[in-house]
Amino acid sequence: MKNLRLVLSAVAIGLLAGVLLDVGTFLVARYGPEADGWSFRGNGALSIPFGLGPAILAGFWAGLVFRFRGFGRWLALGLVAALVGTALLLISVVVLVLFNSDGAGVSNAMTYFILAWMVLAPILAAVVPAPREHPARPELAGHVGAGILITVALVVAFSVASLVLAPGS
Repeated sequence: MKNLRLVLSAVAIGLLAGVLLDVGTFLVARYGPEADGWSFRGNGALSIPFGLGPAILAGFWAGLVFRFRGFGRWLALGLVAALVGTALLLISVVVLVLFNSDGAGVSNAMTYFILAWMVLAPILAAVVPAPREHPARPELAGHVGAGILITVALVVAFSVASLVLAPGS
C-alpha cells in the first residue's frame, strides 16, 4: 500500500510539475527579460524546462534514494537537492544579466552543470552515510517505479500542456 501511495504521489507531482514548467516557460517566453545581445523571450525561455526540469528530477530522485535508505528527513534532503539545481540555473541567469553577452558562454556552460547535478544528486544520496540501518527496508521496485513515473509524467504533462499553452504563442 505504501508503494502504491508513493507511485501515485510521484505521478501527481510529475503531472503538476510538467504543467507548471509549461506555464513558467510560456510566461518567460512572452514577458521574460532581455538586454544587450540576450533574451529569455522566445527560445531563451527553454531555460525553464531545461533548467528547472532537471532540478525537480534531481530533487525527487535524490529524495527517493534517501527514503529508500531510511533517512528520516528524506523529503527535506530531496528539496535541498532540487534547490541546488535551481541555484545552478539562477547562477547562469545572474551571469548573463551581470555580464550581458560577454557572460553568454559561461551561462551556456552552466547548462552542463545543471544536467550533471540531475545525475549526481541521486548518486550522492546513495553514498552519504546513513544515520542508522533502516529496520524494514522498503521495496526497491516501488522506488524505481516512482522515479521512472515522475520522469514520464513530467515530460508528458509538459508536452500536453504545451499543446494547450504553447510557449511561443
